[in-house]
Amino acid sequence: EAEQYLEDRRVRGFNSIIVEIIENQFGGPYNRDGDYPFLSSGDFSQPNEAYFQHADWVISKAAEKGLLVVLTPAYIGYDCGGEGWCPEMKADTLADLRGYGRFLGNRYKAYDNIIWMHGGDAAAGDFGALAHVNAIAEGIREVDPGKLFTAHCLRQKSAIDCYNEPWLDINNTYSNCDLSASKTRTDYQRSPVMPFFYIEGDYEGEGFTSGKCIRSQAYWSVLGGSTGHFFGNNPIWLFNPGWQAALDSPGSRSMTHFGKLFASRPWSLLVPDYAETIVSGNRGTISNSDYVMAARASDGSVIMAYLPTGRSVTVDMSRVSGSAADAWWYDPENGTSQYLGEFPTSGLQDFTPLDTSDWVLVIDNADLGFPPPGVPGAVPPVQCNDGVDNDADGLIDFPNDPGCNSSTDND
Repeated sequence: EAEQYLEDRRVRGFNSIIVEIIENQFGGPYNRDGDYPFLSSGDFSQPNEAYFQHADWVISKAAEKGLLVVLTPAYIGYDCGGEGWCPEMKADTLADLRGYGRFLGNRYKAYDNIIWMHGGDAAAGDFGALAHVNAIAEGIREVDPGKLFTAHCLRQKSAIDCYNEPWLDINNTYSNCDLSASKTRTDYQRSPVMPFFYIEGDYEGEGFTSGKCIRSQAYWSVLGGSTGHFFGNNPIWLFNPGWQAALDSPGSRSMTHFGKLFASRPWSLLVPDYAETIVSGNRGTISNSDYVMAARASDGSVIMAYLPTGRSVTVDMSRVSGSAADAWWYDPENGTSQYLGEFPTSGLQDFTPLDTSDWVLVIDNADLGFPPPGVPGAVPPVQCNDGVDNDADGLIDFPNDPGCNSSTDND
């Protein structure tokens, strides 16, 4: 079953999964072989070798498939209650918890597909458990200082809001289908700057979440400046009956289309247009579910905008580099695109989607010859970093060619 799950996620283009190495309530604490994580109930000083050998196998299998594992050493649970390990952690000594951290750090220091994630659906400091969370984190870092750490707070709170600790390397956003755009902006504009990803939102199959809701969280996140987005589904997340059939859910399919779209463009260069100067008109309100999130690549190679509902928007075409621009509508539900034609890279241009559902507007520098959105193809290298004398002056690339302002200059 683990092989089936991991292979399905790999084939669909997922590259990261969130895992609790020990689970207390949802299918746990025993694994499928009946092994308990510890030799004595709740005693973190006595890890059970049989249990962790199975965990080793799963994490190694994920590595084989190119999957990053965001790994929680001890999920504390909602309100630091029985969903997680918070009561057991508070009953144990800080020395035992630090020792458990050292055990994990030593065991997994050779694995290069792990980011450690501490906490879990609660602010440990609100329940007198922060020292216990810190002890595990400090134990891991003591023996494996090379790993990156993040944390999991509660909904509408980011990691740094609850765990602004010396060990925190990566922030993340925890929100829902109404406030994701606003919360993403907050994390993008923090000072000092800290990289962040979207850790959790509303899940497919829980409550009244729609397909558009699931998709909006993903597009708001990455177009808003995060480095990635996690998708959740019930029954998959807790492997309840029916999880195998849910692997091919509409949400899973839309995440594949999401990944393919960004892989077909230089997405890491995208800078959010929170000032609403590049894409304007009918942007909506950032604290509501109607907000149009837009971004522009720093080299002007592409502008992208996610429209949760069909409405006309206006684009400043002078912000697209090159002699002309290609424009497309991309359907985030089924992964198809429609070419709108070639436009001048000057003046203002209105774009109106095909209907009232959600759409992604993609505008490219036509000189670069991008494939249709979502279609695999080599992203053309930036002219000031491509090893070619593009302007025939006998000088190549930044900093050798004075026509290059930087290595990302594409003009």
